[in-house]
Amino acid sequence: MFCMMWQPWMKASNWDGAATVNAFGSIKRTTNHLNLWSVSAPSGARMSGQLAIFATVAIFVMVAAAIQTILHGSETAGGITAVAAIVVAALVLTDVLTLDSKMPQVQASLGMAHELGPQLGLVVGALRGTSAYPWPGEKVALPVTELTPWAFASAAVAFGLAALMVVKAWRGSLRRVVAALARLM
Repeated sequence: MFCMMWQPWMKASNWDGAATVNAFGSIKRTTNHLNLWSVSAPSGARMSGQLAIFATVAIFVMVAAAIQTILHGSETAGGITAVAAIVVAALVLTDVLTLDSKMPQVQASLGMAHELGPQLGLVVGALRGTSAYPWPGEKVALPVTELTPWAFASAAVAFGLAALMVVKAWRGSLRRVVAALARLM
């Protein structure tokens, strides 16, 4: 689960390049240098990795409690494992939804400034043969900005683990209740 958080969870592209973003908000960007002669290039996206950091802490708590449960059979540690797994699932889902809401901001940071500089960059790219100039009336398809399969897989794994841990903790407490009822009868 922790390793999945370092994979690209979102990919974006626009006229000035492409970018990928992981769960920690780290942006890896390539550029076409269209805004090289621009007076004011589009502002960068503001990303935060707080949710991923909290999820990492919850993952380590979950793993430590699971090890304690396996080694010593502690039901309290089993409950802590279940709660930590639920927290991880909630944080991962919140991180995915936060990245989804930041898509327009990331795509805009890869756009062109509204001035002559990017137009010069497009003309130079067309003259060099590295890109096509978007003539009026010509349809140009840009790749979409989207969440990657890693984001969905991480959420699925987090919710699967949470469900598994909750069922395991529930079965452990169910045994305790049945044993207590058996002693009363």
